[in-house]
Amino acid sequence: MRSNKLVNMDIEQLRGWATFMDRAMVASLVATILAVAALGITTWLSFRFSNAVRAQEYAAIHRYKVEMGKHAADLEQEISRARERTMALEQAASDADARAARAARESAAASEKARSAEVDAEEVRKRVAELGKQVREAAARPPEPKPEPKPEPAPAPVVAAEPPPPVTKEEVTPESTAASPAAPPSPIVASLKKYAGTKAAVYVLDEASDAPAIGATISGYLSDAGWAPLTWTWSGVGGIVGVVVLIKDGSDPATDEAASAVLEALRSAGFNAAKGNWPADWRRFRGTLNGPQTPGPTEAPIRIVIGSRAR
Repeated sequence: MRSNKLVNMDIEQLRGWATFMDRAMVASLVATILAVAALGITTWLSFRFSNAVRAQEYAAIHRYKVEMGKHAADLEQEISRARERTMALEQAASDADARAARAARESAAASEKARSAEVDAEEVRKRVAELGKQVREAAARPPEPKPEPKPEPAPAPVVAAEPPPPVTKEEVTPESTAASPAAPPSPIVASLKKYAGTKAAVYVLDEASDAPAIGATISGYLSDAGWAPLTWTWSGVGGIVGVVVLIKDGSDPATDEAASAVLEALRSAGFNAAKGNWPADWRRFRGTLNGPQTPGPTEAPIRIVIGSRAR
């Protein structure tokens, strides 16, 4: 057959085939080198991109951790402020409860004082009634004969805590007047005689029903002690309770001592008395005064205001 025939090739053909094989081997070697280089470059780029991605992921996680830490710190601060506000509200509630309890105690004390004042007023009325009874009994008692009547000094007027009940003309007779012994001066008058000559202004509130009688009693005390009281009726003013002894702020010690003595004397007589300072402008006041010329601070350094429930 033809395939079994030997092919005769000369030397030039063999050289051509050898050159072709060398070139093919060189081409394959170059292709292999290019493939290996491409694989290395691809692997290097893959590692680089992976590191960049891991760095970005780590940075993102770090930022997230930082943000979460800040958010947690803000939440802790808000919780701390909420706790502080809660404690402040609890303290305010506790203070409000304490003030309410103190107000309740003060209200109870005021009620107790009012009840005691009513009891004191009832006792004063009883003493006045007993005094009136004793006066009527003394008036009805026949006078004792005296061999030689001697002139006696005029008895000092006895000023009771409240004016005694009126005595009718039938009860007052010359014999009963002569039979009444001279009464000692009142302790209130005796305590105020030390400050005789002091000028005082007595303001009687027109709106208080019991103020005129009490004003007359206090004015009698001061007159018997040698003071120089002047009385006014003060209308158009309300809300003053009890007897208020007023002096100008910065008065001299003698005036302050005399005002304190009047305050103690009134309290010992059962009056609801208190002490205070007159406003800086002595000539400005509400309402209307009915009486003598309005005194200045030097003419009447002590002023006594008589309001409702003075006793």
